[in-house]
Amino acid sequence: MTKFVSDAKPWNTVDGPSLVRSAAALQLIPENIPCLVRLQRLAAVGACLPSRPEAPRLSPSRIRSLLKDPVIGSAAVRSQEDPYNDLYTAEVPFHGGPYLVAQGLTERSAYTLGLILRSAFGPEGKTLPATFRREASRLVQVVLRLSHTALLRAGLARGVIPPTATREEVFVPGEHALSALCEAVTFDAASLSRITSPQTLQVLDSLSVRPGTHTFTAELGPDDGMILTPLLTVGPTVIIANPGELSATLRHRLLVLATEHGCGHQLVQLVRACVLNEATEILIDCGATPLPPAAQFDNDPQISRRQFAFADDKRLDLAVVTDDLSDYDAQTPYGHWHAAGVMQQLHKLHETPAHPLQDDAHCLRLIINQGLGRSSFFGLRKSSRVGPRLATTVDDLRVMAELDGTDPLFLWRFAQADEKLHADAMVQSFGTLDNYGMYRDHEYSYYLTDGRRPNAVMVNSDFSQALRVEAHRRYDHHVVASPHRPTLIPVLALYGVDTAPIYRTHPTVPEDEMLVESAGLQVWIGPSQDTAGALESFQEMVIEAVAYWVWQVSLAAPNELIEMADDLGRVRITVSFDDADAWLKALTGHVTQPRKGTSWIAWKARSAGLIHLELLAAGVASLLMEDNSADRVIVQALAEAMVGNGSDLVVSDLVERLAPVGRKKMLHAQARPMLLRPGRLPAARLVQPAVSAVVLDKLGEWLTAEGIPQGIVSEDKRLDVLNKAVQHYFQSIQDLIANLAPEGLMNQLMARHEALIRAEAHNDQVLRSRLACFGNSSQPATQIAKASRKRVAASQASRFLIEYAAATPPSGDQPLTLDTYDTLLAIAADLISRATLSDAIRHDFSTAQLSLLESGRLGVSRGDQYETGTDALALDRARAAMTTADQISTPSAPRTAAAPSTKVEEAMVAEFGFTLTELAHGMGEIITLGDEACESEPFTLPITRVQQHLSSALGWADDKAHDFLDRLSLRPRAKFLSVGADAWPWRYNREWSYTRRPLVRLTGVDGDVLTWAPRHVGSAGPYWIDLVYSGRLKATSATMKKLMGSIRQDHNKEFEKESERALADAGCSITAHSVGKISGRRLMSPQGDDLGDIDALGINLDQRIIFIVESKDFEMARNPSELANEADALLRGGKSAVFKIARRAQWVRTHLAPTLNHFIDSTDTRGWTVAPVVVTSRDLISSRVLASDVPVVTIHQLTAWAAAQTRHGKRSKRRAR
Repeated sequence: MTKFVSDAKPWNTVDGPSLVRSAAALQLIPENIPCLVRLQRLAAVGACLPSRPEAPRLSPSRIRSLLKDPVIGSAAVRSQEDPYNDLYTAEVPFHGGPYLVAQGLTERSAYTLGLILRSAFGPEGKTLPATFRREASRLVQVVLRLSHTALLRAGLARGVIPPTATREEVFVPGEHALSALCEAVTFDAASLSRITSPQTLQVLDSLSVRPGTHTFTAELGPDDGMILTPLLTVGPTVIIANPGELSATLRHRLLVLATEHGCGHQLVQLVRACVLNEATEILIDCGATPLPPAAQFDNDPQISRRQFAFADDKRLDLAVVTDDLSDYDAQTPYGHWHAAGVMQQLHKLHETPAHPLQDDAHCLRLIINQGLGRSSFFGLRKSSRVGPRLATTVDDLRVMAELDGTDPLFLWRFAQADEKLHADAMVQSFGTLDNYGMYRDHEYSYYLTDGRRPNAVMVNSDFSQALRVEAHRRYDHHVVASPHRPTLIPVLALYGVDTAPIYRTHPTVPEDEMLVESAGLQVWIGPSQDTAGALESFQEMVIEAVAYWVWQVSLAAPNELIEMADDLGRVRITVSFDDADAWLKALTGHVTQPRKGTSWIAWKARSAGLIHLELLAAGVASLLMEDNSADRVIVQALAEAMVGNGSDLVVSDLVERLAPVGRKKMLHAQARPMLLRPGRLPAARLVQPAVSAVVLDKLGEWLTAEGIPQGIVSEDKRLDVLNKAVQHYFQSIQDLIANLAPEGLMNQLMARHEALIRAEAHNDQVLRSRLACFGNSSQPATQIAKASRKRVAASQASRFLIEYAAATPPSGDQPLTLDTYDTLLAIAADLISRATLSDAIRHDFSTAQLSLLESGRLGVSRGDQYETGTDALALDRARAAMTTADQISTPSAPRTAAAPSTKVEEAMVAEFGFTLTELAHGMGEIITLGDEACESEPFTLPITRVQQHLSSALGWADDKAHDFLDRLSLRPRAKFLSVGADAWPWRYNREWSYTRRPLVRLTGVDGDVLTWAPRHVGSAGPYWIDLVYSGRLKATSATMKKLMGSIRQDHNKEFEKESERALADAGCSITAHSVGKISGRRLMSPQGDDLGDIDALGINLDQRIIFIVESKDFEMARNPSELANEADALLRGGKSAVFKIARRAQWVRTHLAPTLNHFIDSTDTRGWTVAPVVVTSRDLISSRVLASDVPVVTIHQLTAWAAAQTRHGKRSKRRAR
């Protein structure tokens, strides 16, 4: 290692303060974050050098040269620069703040400092010596203000994300930019006086050195002396020599100060209590419930403990340990904390619990090991208790919780997987958050490779950085000054920081308000008074909408909003109801006709920093409009308030610019009220990938035990293996459900399914408007799109569980816990997936290869025609939804469906014994009965009472009411599979599906009961209607069979006309449909077979092209079985559309002269071509999976396709000439 000599070249001609300023300035450039070790060494070298006013100017090129000196930039030094694993800047809460700090090379430096400050200066900190608090407060104020000012001068803000790539060389900007950054770290007397008083500035003396007095002590890494004295004093001027480490300096100095005042042990206790409270807050946010004090553990002097219940049957034993500051060295900012003793004590406490749990296997032991800047090494000894353990820090716990805390079991499952990984392999990692990053990056599992399971795993530190960045981008958790009282309160981003600067106060804050940080302002939006009951959720939606439009206004008219602010740069917007009772009546449907000229919201008061908006019940009808009329009124009210303040803003122009008529809306008051009806439901539960990982592992173990050899499964054995997997899953579900207690089981399953329905309805309602408001790639839009596909899989699995439990009610004694439900859902989802693949292989759609992998799992090859086609179709549909985001139908009034025809009603009676109208009335009465007679959802009543209600309310005979309920009810049967394919959950259009039969008949203590869920019953009606009007219903009666045929025929005839119109739009001046004869001739094959009619025909005279169209109005195939029927009708065999249109096109080619003579009175066939095409009503899977000699396009693509053929024809003819 090259030694540093201050009076040797190249350092002997360098001015020390100038070098310090330059090195510090370079630390403020985000591109240089990977080079911090070199830059801190450069600053330390500069502090060792004296002032040399006569030295040559430090130009950017000379600085680049000095950075290459071996003392600064040798390979050995560069090897110390690890990938940065945190955000570079953060905010530290303190009086008068928050304050911006850089985190430098000290991991979680800002959090550790904030923790000490909260402990020392929070309510409990008053027990510390007054002299310590006074001296510490002065020190904190000065250092934080220095840091904040320097970083703001440099143009930095909280949450600076380090570059992903490591720089080989330090970036040194040009002269002008470098000078500006040098000024950012330089404070003359005037600048210092604006920060604090001269007396207070004396606290900086202990943190400063003068030029040439620093001693360079670093070997390869940074110089710790620059933590002890990060400031350089040159006369009255102070230079921040090490701006990246001011937070570390302050943290270290506070701990030394506490030790000097004899209150180090007391501060440690306060820190531990603070960590315990923060961890408790995080766990509560994740759904855990603290157990009452009687069940708590006795606290150890060094260990704080608390116990929680979560996820129905789980317990969490929380233990907090912190650095006790023993042997803390004032000259060593990064010492070592010997934690072995406290960890041994913790192990002893865990092994001999004071309060043994009833089932130890259901207890997670969570250890919070919170350091205070010193390193520590400890290992968890093997425990004799069976529950999982997990050790982390409270700040890393918060990151994990912010990303995945909506799942109450996320920590439990991670701890289980982490313990298993450590049991199976030697693991080297830098922290639990890195492990969690790897686990999360692999679909919430440690399944790292399809090859042999590793026996050693190295976890990189960049996993934790990715999680911290994601958490910041999603929530930007920070504190702001409360508009109500002198305190700092936490806020969270509502849509992600990359989408909009709109925040909501943390649940721990008494006031539930929104904050918009824009145009250099803080705009608060909240209620003017507390609102409870039915109006509360509506008011929250209004406040969120106002916050969005305030942000939009701040972008379009920032100056007008600034003029509204008070002296602190804040604007408060309050919202209230003009008449709460009138609003309640209006929102329940008592006002249905709009009153022209009546706004639903208007500004009623305005003053400096305050706008009051009043919600007017008389205008509520405009909220029910399909377009964004209600949102436009919000923009109008805000603009009018600003105009009333003296602005020359044109209100109408701003409204049209920000909210043109369309889908750009935030308010959704009454769309699909049945599916979105209020009511207490559990959170919508998707298939959990962590559980799926376990399910897949167990399937592989079972197949191995069944004798399936490792390696590729031969093609002729693929179906056998998949069928084995399905049978295994079915048996697993059968065993799990058999052990469950029947009491309340169906209600729980239905409630879970209702939550999925409501979530999907909400997303359907807001998707297009969110796209219009925030853009296609925004966090709200992408979250909605991702969740929708997952909900489809969860809903299908959820319905299967209901169908199985209804058909084979259990008689066990175990409750349905969240853990058990997740397992059932994951097994059901994979059962459906494997069975669907089996059908796809059976029907020759999929060529996927199966293999039992070295990892033990059953592998499926990717990228075959079936997977590629279905994925491409899903992607195209998603894109189509995105591109129509700003389209809206007009007029806005709700549409009323036509009553069923007499033919339909007669066919329904023949098939089922009731009409479609009676079906709607009956379902409506069942929902109404549940609302009136039951206290909670789902509803359960004696079947006799339901039958009596239908008879009384609708005037039905008892037999009719009985048969109606029988047709709509699932009920127990001897064997689940006794109904054959109607029990298979991967098939659609099933007689015994929960979709077709939304009621469940159960045996109760006092007789049979019916259980039903209102949203699902409400959605069953449209399903029945679709079955009939799509022609898909599997009819058994002659009358219904005849109706199904006529419906399909009517659809096809109308579709033929639609195809003809599309050809006309493509430039065909001559069109026709249902062409059965040409020039008096039927279309016949040479063998004398009737070729049938041409569905649509178009002739482009200019390009001499005859388009021959086969129109197919298909319903969407939803599984391989339906896909097989679709493929046969469209592409495969002698009855397919492709085969038919190809023969008809050939007939036209053969009879081209008579055809032209028939349509254009000419027999000149020169230059004419015949273009056959199959046109479908929807984008179909089969046309993407199977090849076709004839083009297959959708009706929406036909015009563009035909136009493209004419352009292609032009080019061909030009080339021919």
